[in-house]
Amino acid sequence: MSKFLKENKNLVIRRARTEDAVELNGFYRHIILETDHFGYEVDEFHITDEQQEHTINMYNQADNAILLVATLDDKIVGNLSFRAGSSKKFQHVGEFGVQVLKDYWNLGIGKELVKYLINWARENETIYKISLRVRADNKSAIHLYKTLGFMEEGILKGEMKCNGIMYDLIYMGIVVD
Repeated sequence: MSKFLKENKNLVIRRARTEDAVELNGFYRHIILETDHFGYEVDEFHITDEQQEHTINMYNQADNAILLVATLDDKIVGNLSFRAGSSKKFQHVGEFGVQVLKDYWNLGIGKELVKYLINWARENETIYKISLRVRADNKSAIHLYKTLGFMEEGILKGEMKCNGIMYDLIYMGIVVD
């Protein structure tokens, strides 16, 4: 998918490819330094390029998972990963995470990634529901998810600990059938 954003920048959203592994790992390392909303601390991210290639292949082979990259001028500036359960009882529902490099915030990249996921899920014969967890203090993300149709389903008290501070997470979901 290709779309023009503010400032006439051409955003391309596509499935990750194995040749993206090195750049994707660099992207994750950069994200960790920019925000504490990502699930890893700086000293915890030890995924090798070969492991990332394997992960990309696993996503691309699964019917109920997708790994996306958003690029501007052939540079990865955003990412979204969604994976549903592996058992028959949970293969219809999954959770996603989305990240955008700080220099590219407020351009609509995160929104476009989530919209892509929702459209993909609606066309997918297996997926019924998309879920996410977001820090309760991340008001802009919560607003975005609500505008896209996600509903708050619960609060996970003290679910994330960053720099010794406990944060609540809001569990949200959207039915896409």
